[in-house]
Amino acid sequence: MIGRVTEEHKTNYIVNIDDSEYRAVVRGKFHIGDEATPEFPKVGDYVSCSLISDNEVVIESVEPRQSVIVRKTNEGNDKQVLVANVSLIFIVVGLDGDFNMNRIERYLLLAEQSNIKAVVLLNKSDLVTDKESFKERVESRVGQVPVYLISTKDGQGMNVFSEYINQDTTAVLLGSSGAGKSSITNWLLDQNKQSVQSVREDDSRGRHTTTSRQLFTLPNGGFLIDTPGMRELGLVGDIDETNDSIFLTIEKLSHQCKFPNCDHMKSAGCRILEAIKQGEIESAQLDNYLKLKREQEFDDSKTDKLSTYKYKKKQKSLQQSYKTIRNKKYKERGSK
Repeated sequence: MIGRVTEEHKTNYIVNIDDSEYRAVVRGKFHIGDEATPEFPKVGDYVSCSLISDNEVVIESVEPRQSVIVRKTNEGNDKQVLVANVSLIFIVVGLDGDFNMNRIERYLLLAEQSNIKAVVLLNKSDLVTDKESFKERVESRVGQVPVYLISTKDGQGMNVFSEYINQDTTAVLLGSSGAGKSSITNWLLDQNKQSVQSVREDDSRGRHTTTSRQLFTLPNGGFLIDTPGMRELGLVGDIDETNDSIFLTIEKLSHQCKFPNCDHMKSAGCRILEAIKQGEIESAQLDNYLKLKREQEFDDSKTDKLSTYKYKKKQKSLQQSYKTIRNKKYKERGSK
């Protein structure tokens, strides 16, 4: 029988087969641990199953995936599949203390690397009076990506989901804890399936009320995956190879710098700094780009000898530059 994984709990699963739910485990070959070992199922996967009792099945294999969303784990360069067979990503951001432009760009880069269409949802629009300014700010940074103001509290903008979800759509909600993903899920299901708690007043952080990824069948057709908030989002792949508009723009500008080893921070003849002065890009966009580059270089240095050498050499060069600048300042103070 072919079913779809709707919940994952370590090595135990819930699988939907012909609108009926079954508890599931995987066949022993998933635990062998060699190169031929199949990858464990993830929420959204279609799986081949054998019935072992009235409400239990064993997963024999995972069907070929149409898409996956992958991130790096906190340890090393190991990759973690978050969900599979997704056709649309809703990036959910709360217009409270959760709002973070750099995080939005990071999620958009994840969507682009996954080759999945993304939509940005600015949730909790009922909490702010200048909501349009938030929308304009995001739109100026994300290029052609659609941006919407929504509120599960008063229903504003919630019709956006009917524009994007049909019976063939599997959408996933991504965002930090407390952004309102579970409230959106409950609103679309028209019932309180997902537990919801208030956020902390000091920083608007959520309390991880959603603890596992879960796929729901929507009343009007289509599927929605709710996910726990992610504190860290390690990106897989080279940001130099992305087609994301802002990162691609910065990368192209970097090739126009006067010096090939330009640090894009204080170097003379830096084309990127010139672009910031002329209003072509924002300094925050450069900061986010440089941060992602540093993360990528550090991750590469842990697994590749040449990358390790280059990373250490670059760090040594930066330290020498800082020392030179510091000594110069001391001399200038002394001469006065």
